[in-house]
Amino acid sequence: MKNAAVYIFIGLIRLVSFLPLFGAHALGRLIGLGLWHSRSGASKVTKVNLRLCFPDYDSEQIEKIAKKSLISLGKTYTEMGVAWMWPIPKVNKLITQVEGMEYLKEALSDNNGIILIAPHLGNWELLNHFFRQHLFMTVMYKPTKIQALNTFIFKTRKRVDVGLVPADKSGVMALFELLKNKGVIAVLPDQEPNPKSGVFAPFFGQPALTGKLIGDLSRKTPAYLLCCYAKRLDDGNYAVVLKPAHEDIRNQNDVVSATALNQSIEDCILDCPDQYQWGYKRFRIQPEGRSSFYR
Repeated sequence: MKNAAVYIFIGLIRLVSFLPLFGAHALGRLIGLGLWHSRSGASKVTKVNLRLCFPDYDSEQIEKIAKKSLISLGKTYTEMGVAWMWPIPKVNKLITQVEGMEYLKEALSDNNGIILIAPHLGNWELLNHFFRQHLFMTVMYKPTKIQALNTFIFKTRKRVDVGLVPADKSGVMALFELLKNKGVIAVLPDQEPNPKSGVFAPFFGQPALTGKLIGDLSRKTPAYLLCCYAKRLDDGNYAVVLKPAHEDIRNQNDVVSATALNQSIEDCILDCPDQYQWGYKRFRIQPEGRSSFYR
């Protein structure tokens, strides 16, 4: 049954890839509105997270951002067909603006390696296409338990010629080695790690279990710390945004380091908060004595 669902999913992705971008976005909007009006789990989690992160917002403001965020999530789903299946030159043309290109040039001229910090904001799959025009980067890849899906995702990402390492101890060692040799790596910074691999640090004022990997990598190498995301523009195209991360990520204290990392992520999110993946249970694990927010 699982394999059947996977092949249906792959088939839908291929079908959506035949749509023009405005068609994919229209379909994504319908999916997002469906998540909103059906009071789905994603809708409930989104509103919980927004209330936690923006306590000064009234109910009307929360509802407005939540609705937009779910529409954005729907577009993220349908954009998979675009990012994964369209010819690469055609995808590249969708990126019509770049903000902070001077920081990428600075990072490349430093020649000390680069750590790309890419939160789940906008369309993160497009970043592969953008950066491949300027450099070769390596990202961690977590295989799925379903081989057919694993093969499909691997091939679609590998076609952009991006280096892939497993999300395990060997992969971490590979990242250290790449940075030692002045390479470029990309890390997703805003998912809950294993409790042993993280510390609690404030994220929009709430304690969030935050991974220590980026802090460890930045302390042991002089790599340039660069935040990046691809936000949707009003005309349907995309702007890649680049900005230096907070240098306190290199602090020897894990909590100070994680706090600086989360602040860097917040700075990105506040640019376009409705395009962030608020439907993820970011505060699922809480410090001892605190109840779960997602009941």
